[in-house]
Amino acid sequence: MLRLKSRRSRRIELDVPVVVHRPRTEGPQFYENTKTLVVNAHGALLALKGMVAPRQRLLLQNISSGEQQECRVVSVTKDMTGPPTVAVEFSKPSPGFWRVAFPPSDWPSSS
Repeated sequence: MLRLKSRRSRRIELDVPVVVHRPRTEGPQFYENTKTLVVNAHGALLALKGMVAPRQRLLLQNISSGEQQECRVVSVTKDMTGPPTVAVEFSKPSPGFWRVAFPPSDWPSSS
């Protein structure tokens, strides 16, 4: 029997301007301005032109708040057109990072 992995928190489509960059210890430096496509309490999906690989650590900065979170690349999906989509996961759940006024009920409380 096939069991589907349940999501830890509901995803929502949200366009949040962010800056993505690599920590100094994680290889060649890059800074890229982009926007999220989908977010949840545990991370995001975004379009990213910079070359990244699964398990790589990145820093994600919310341009509006200035807050920065460490995350790791979960997957990279390359489409026929446009930049690859990159799924990232925060080191710890950070629902407040997205500044969502009415977050889904399954998002943990912000700390």
